[in-house]
Amino acid sequence: MFITYFMFRRNANAPELGAYRTYDIAVYGDLWREPLAVLRDVALDGDLVFRMIQAFNRCHLSPIHLKDAVLDMLE
Repeated sequence: MFITYFMFRRNANAPELGAYRTYDIAVYGDLWREPLAVLRDVALDGDLVFRMIQAFNRCHLSPIHLKDAVLDMLE
C-alpha cells in the first residue's frame, strides 16, 4: 500500500492557553478517500512538522509507528 503524509494547520482553543495555531498530521492511503490516521496538535512549529512529514514520506513510515516517530522527533 502506498501512503502519503500531509500536515494541516488549524486554529484551536484551550481554556488555559486561549486561541492558538497548531499543526496536525494526516496519513492517506492509495484511494485518498479518508485518512488512515490523524494525529492532532503535533506541534506549534510548522517548519518542524513539515520536516517530520518529509522524513515520514521519504522513509515510507507505517502509520502504525506514527505516534512513536513523532514523539521521538520531539525529544
